[in-house]
Amino acid sequence: MTGANVARLPTARAADTDTNQLSLAEQMLDILTEETGERPVYSLGSFHLYSAESGLWSPMSTDAMAILIGRQFYGSKLCRKASDYRQIASLTAPLSENETFFSDAPGGVAAGGAFYMVTDAGEIVSEPVTAAHRQRMGISAKPNFDAEAALLNRLLDNAFGKNTAGIAQKNLLQMALGAALTCTLWRYRTVLMLYGASSTGKSTLLEVLKRFFPADRVGATNPANWTNEYHAAALAGRSLNLVGELDGTTPIQGGTCKAVTGGDVIEARHPTHRPFSFVCVAGHIFNCNRLPPTRDKSDAFFRRWRIVEFANSVTPGAEIIGLADQIFNKEQSAVLAWLLEGAARLAKQGGFPHTDNHNRLIQYWRAGNNSALQFLLDTEFVEVGSAKTPSTPIAAKEVFAIYRKWAHEAGVKAMGRNAFYEAVAEGAGRLGVVIADDKDRVKQISGIGLKVSGI
Repeated sequence: MTGANVARLPTARAADTDTNQLSLAEQMLDILTEETGERPVYSLGSFHLYSAESGLWSPMSTDAMAILIGRQFYGSKLCRKASDYRQIASLTAPLSENETFFSDAPGGVAAGGAFYMVTDAGEIVSEPVTAAHRQRMGISAKPNFDAEAALLNRLLDNAFGKNTAGIAQKNLLQMALGAALTCTLWRYRTVLMLYGASSTGKSTLLEVLKRFFPADRVGATNPANWTNEYHAAALAGRSLNLVGELDGTTPIQGGTCKAVTGGDVIEARHPTHRPFSFVCVAGHIFNCNRLPPTRDKSDAFFRRWRIVEFANSVTPGAEIIGLADQIFNKEQSAVLAWLLEGAARLAKQGGFPHTDNHNRLIQYWRAGNNSALQFLLDTEFVEVGSAKTPSTPIAAKEVFAIYRKWAHEAGVKAMGRNAFYEAVAEGAGRLGVVIADDKDRVKQISGIGLKVSGI
């Protein structure tokens, strides 16, 4: 509910009792429940009020609630000045707080007056939208499952090609964008990264997706800033978080990234307002032409990502000006259906696939941030993951000595011994390389063969 909506409620109402400000806060909630048909909910750092007309829940800031309280109880001895309004509003928040209200909502989207729900079995079910669907946005168009999005397909075919690898990337993209639209991408603890040079269609594609969301539901909070409580607060209430270009020099903090994208409860605060806790339900999609640095070398961090590679640039002079506008204006219903079908396929499969492009880029990204992995992937020094790899573990100190020799020859700053062991433990498991103590508590590394001996 916006400030303009506030005026639609009764402009003044005498307090039923002047016992204390808490009673006024309770009365305010009762008044709003009577007016809207549903009890207001404080979640994601804002109040939310239901509209039976649209079937949607709309946000109201604490400041707007304070103004409304001032209008409702003007004349009460407990509600005479701005500080009283704000104090009563601050009491109204915990009385109506439910931080899992929207995170528990069914996956789907309100479109054309109906709710298109994506079931766990991967079915798309249409039914009248109600308060129980807990939707915060609606789309005017209805999906057309029989229409073809010719312009969109042309864009994607140019970006990926029509071979097996290109089709796999297109399917992964469809599932991820569909999950973002239905507000379920966060449930898979996955971030989508669109990687590639300029003029490959990345920005056009994100502009099309963005058009399906109200402006106040879309954010652009860079993951490098998520450690800041004010930047974290900007994620609350967002359905989509799009970053047009990740900085190729600013590291992503792994711990915070895993918390925000992992369904964990995080703390945040708007300037001058009370701290609040929330689960980030925004779908995160980032563009980049350079993979960003990170100090996190763990499998848990890199499992968060799915990378879609846009490898083919549009030929200079062949660009279509305003392509995003054309796709949305001409193919909105077809694209909406395409996105819902992607979300349904993801639900049916239960998780995202790994494409060859993704696997190659993840390995490249991990190695670029982990010299221990770069060493293990250097076939001149090391043998891993082949029939020639010896089954007998090798003393970790011997592997570390060879690593130091490799670093010197490669011009790479070598890690310390303990940091090397930690890097192997955190990131080399997917290569079949394991570090562990033997019965004498001496560290051994298995799944590796050394092609170089001595120091």
